[in-house]
This record gives sequence, C-alpha cells and structure tokens, in this order.
Amino acid sequence: MSGPAAAPYESPLLRQAIGPALRPGGLALTERALDRCDFPPGARVLDLGCGLGASAGRLAASRDLRVLGLDLSSSMLAAARRAHHGLPLVRARAEAVPLAGGSLNGVLCECVLSLTASPRAVLEECRRLLRPGGRLVLSDLYLREPPADGPVPSLPGCLGGALGRESLEALVAAAGLEVLLWEDHSDLLGQLTARLVWTCGSAAAFWEAWAGGAGCGNLAARAAKVRPGYFLMLAQRREAARG
Repeated sequence: MSGPAAAPYESPLLRQAIGPALRPGGLALTERALDRCDFPPGARVLDLGCGLGASAGRLAASRDLRVLGLDLSSSMLAAARRAHHGLPLVRARAEAVPLAGGSLNGVLCECVLSLTASPRAVLEECRRLLRPGGRLVLSDLYLREPPADGPVPSLPGCLGGALGRESLEALVAAAGLEVLLWEDHSDLLGQLTARLVWTCGSAAAFWEAWAGGAGCGNLAARAAKVRPGYFLMLAQRREAARG
C-alpha cells in the first residue's frame, strides 16, 4: 500500500467496534462532563474536532444548546452532515477557529488534542474563544508512565501525541486555563481495546488497525512501556490578574 497511513479514527474497524463516537467512553463520558458544566439553555458550545458529529448532534438535540461542529476532515464533515441534517458544521483548523474571541460558553475537545501538531496553540485558541467563566471539556489519551523527554513520536496517531498528566496540566495552565477537575477513566480504554481485539480477531490485528495500516511491528510492546490511559479534564478560562 502506498501513501501515508490512514489516521486511526478513519479505520473502518474502529467505527465498526465503537460506533460514531470515535473515542473511549463514547457519549456517556460526554454527558458526564456536561452535567458538571451545567451550561444554561441557549449556551454556545463548540465541538472542536467533531468527527462524525456524534457529540454535537447529541448536544443540539437533547441539551437545548447552540452547537457548532468543527473538523479539518472534509470526509468526516460530509458524513456528519448526512447523519445530522441542519447541524451547523464548519471546516477549519483547531488552531484557527473562525469565531470571535469570548463568544463561547463551552468548548468540547474530545480525543483531539493528542492528534494536533501544537497542543499549546489549540489550548490558547480555546481560551480565546471562551467567555469569562467558560468551560473546556478535554478528554484524551495520556501516558501513565511518561518518558522524561515528552511524547513518544514513534507511536502512531493519538498515542504518539499523548503526554503525562503533569505535562498536560502545565500546558493548560500556560494557555491561561484553570483545571477544575481531573478524572482517570483508563478502564474505558481497556474496554475499547477489548472490543477492538474482538472485532479484529486478534491482538496483532488490533494493533495493525490502530496503526492505521502502518504495520504493528513492536507497537504493543512500545505502548505498554508508557501505560496509556484515558482522562477527563474540565478547565475554566482564567482571567488575567488586575493591576
């Protein structure tokens, strides 16, 4: 096969195993986060990296929120439009959202940050977009035993961009956001792994699917060294100190 490897979230096996919410925990973890945010009716919320539109569609249908979905993938957005007619969707980069600063009550960033080239820039953009007191819902893979020198670029996809908890919290703080909640949900990652192994037929086939067709090699052994986990974080826009 020629050309670059497909992104893990574009794998048909991944979609077959977990459905349109392409992440551990699916919509249940999203609902848990929203319960903690307690957005008022009509609140403006951006689903950053909306993928197939699962979260954005749920928010618009059941939460009485004004929702916009954003993604860089035209194929993902096309699928989201077919599944959620009338849902506002836009193609743009997470680092350059075409919205005015301070215009949002909330931003969802679910299993997206680890896939971006500049997580700091994405977090700073989230802060720019949020109103005072606005909330960021962040969920993603993280490394429970991170190497001393940061991410592991030899791992594919979101595994390669995952960081340890301390590094993540430092990035959030540096972007002008205050961490309100951190929860470990690594059990959901284990459940997802089990479902993918069942769907793929073997552990080797699972790692091949997760690598996006790049070949699994010793990927499982490399991943095991950093003990991938999954987290939910809520953060709030922090105001600049008054002089």
